[in-house]
Amino acid sequence: MDIKETINLNGNITVKDANNSDVIVAYLSASINGDNMNSNITVNISNKTLISAIGAANTAGETPAQQYTDFETAVKNKAKDLGFAIFA
Repeated sequence: MDIKETINLNGNITVKDANNSDVIVAYLSASINGDNMNSNITVNISNKTLISAIGAANTAGETPAQQYTDFETAVKNKAKDLGFAIFA
């Protein structure tokens, strides 16, 4: 039997709004296919105004760029687990 492994990861980027509440400003999705060594990350921005505002950050103090980097690191780590030599 030939079993193929595909991993899907999902997350979101949040930013504080005028009420100091975190709101989702972007959705992140990644797919990693260990069989053909294919991976991708998709970003769907739902609030361009908030995500691009000067000083944008969530209530934990993380900027959108930091949150994306955290997601990207998680994707790369999973890809390493599947044998992606490019991320070793």
